Amino acid sequence: MTTQTTIRFMKYYVTNGIHKARVSYSAFALKSTGQQCVTVYAKSYDDEKALQAMMPDLYENNSDAMTDYFEDGRARIVKGHPLYAAALERIELNSSKAVAGVH
Repeated sequence: MTTQTTIRFMKYYVTNGIHKARVSYSAFALKSTGQQCVTVYAKSYDDEKALQAMMPDLYENNSDAMTDYFEDGRARIVKGHPLYAAALERIELNSSKAVAGVH
């Protein structure tokens, strides 16, 4: 199970001190429920494995090899989850630095 104290959301990656996954972030409301969420997208196959190891209860990948439909893995963190506030704070920090022109 994931806990807020073990997972750190950095500008370009997520880590738990053991695994590290390069990621990108987005925040939006789910169309199906209207619930606010943060989605953490893995950048590569190796990053998908690391993200899944860190957040097994949040990780999803809806690829279907039978129909040649492939997508990158992601972790969807809904509002109310212990990691939501930290993930949302990272998005806000990334956005404020982008607007200010800081890399």
